[in-house]
Amino acid sequence: MADLLLAPAPPASAADAPDLDGLLDRVTAIKAQQKELEQQLEPLLEALGTAMVAGQLDPSFSHNDWAFCHSPGRLSYAFPSAVRQIEQQLKAAKETSIQQGSATEKRGNPFWTIRPPKTQPLPF
Repeated sequence: MADLLLAPAPPASAADAPDLDGLLDRVTAIKAQQKELEQQLEPLLEALGTAMVAGQLDPSFSHNDWAFCHSPGRLSYAFPSAVRQIEQQLKAAKETSIQQGSATEKRGNPFWTIRPPKTQPLPF
């Protein structure tokens, strides 16, 4: 059975390496397109919300085999002062546990964060 295990791939030579500049150019171009599309999509989604509130659309429906489902937004709470104080105490206890080494570290799945360059403020 051990004969069936694949050996790790040999390291790629410089000639086999992907064109990193080309790869990064493609990634950043697609991210820029994604941002532009999100900006175009936002007012359309607002119009869908308006149509739903007006009773023209159900909160869940399908159109051309695409499923649409309205979500009212993430629910959050504003807690009273006593609860916020306990939360601060818990945060301090967690920090102490980390510093003392009694907390075990765990890591989530790896991911990339890709942001466009910051635009310079316009002189007015």
